[in-house]
Amino acid sequence: MKKILPRICFLGCGEIASRHAKMLKKLYRKIDLCFASREISKAKKWAEMFKGTNYFGSYEEALCSDYFDIAFITTPHAYHAELAVLAAKNGKDIIIEKPVTRNLKELSSIEKAVSWSGVRCAVAENYYYKPAISRMREWIDAGHIGRVLYVEITKTNRDDISGWRTNAEMMGGGALLEGGVHWVNALVSLAGARPRQVLALKPGVDYDTRVPFEDTMMMLVQFEGGAVGKLLHSWRIPNRFRGMGLSKIYGTEGVITFESNGLYSSLYGRKNKKAFFSPFSFLGFKAMHRAFIEDYVERRPWRPPIERIRREMMMVDAAYRSVKSGKFEKLD
Repeated sequence: MKKILPRICFLGCGEIASRHAKMLKKLYRKIDLCFASREISKAKKWAEMFKGTNYFGSYEEALCSDYFDIAFITTPHAYHAELAVLAAKNGKDIIIEKPVTRNLKELSSIEKAVSWSGVRCAVAENYYYKPAISRMREWIDAGHIGRVLYVEITKTNRDDISGWRTNAEMMGGGALLEGGVHWVNALVSLAGARPRQVLALKPGVDYDTRVPFEDTMMMLVQFEGGAVGKLLHSWRIPNRFRGMGLSKIYGTEGVITFESNGLYSSLYGRKNKKAFFSPFSFLGFKAMHRAFIEDYVERRPWRPPIERIRREMMMVDAAYRSVKSGKFEKLD
């Protein structure tokens, strides 16, 4: 029986929309895409670029139409809550680019609208689908390093931050919120447990930065079961290897060392193993988009569930509270 693919409309025509559209077209050549922007010329350009079947000159016009099934929100996250609520009220299933919102209050408004409308909602968190993380979880679940003690992730790079990312109101936070949520997701996946409390510090050194609140943060996370996670995330620290780095998982019987982005993993423990991952799929985009479409067609729940995204946003919120209080903050 031939599968009927969903029709998808991208709200926002920027670089990330282009990346998602390109991958969807690569996986499903005949998938029906359309585009919406506040500039109708841009929406038309994107539709022509990706052989889309329609375009809209406003987000409201698009969301009030019956032309598509899924609203894929790829605007800056300051607009996510408003657009997701409107999409839910108009019966659209929703995929939201990360971070889901600026804060937990905005996330709650989405959750209420989704619950009331009965539509599906997920966040396009590609790190949840990274092949390296899946492989390392297999090693951990097989007991190759015993019980997990510490998960340590280091992600540093000198990034050129400009545009709306320099606007405090648009951002609603700093680098940890806008980019660090990816690494928070990876930390939770590798720890394999629910987070309980967070301690976070940002440097007290004076220097010029265009990033609101913080461009560098270190956070410690205590998980249920006793494992500890550490994340160092920075848009400021120079990196001669262009963002590559080494991270580790320490267990009672072994250690996993991996390239932070997921290019390779090495296991030393009850068994010794190595794994290398394709530079064309290591970021998880391919697996994520295939899962979104296949799960939609087969009427399975989307992953990661919105409850998981809420816990990770609570970790970010706790980190910002911890910077101010100077102590561990529990997840409310």
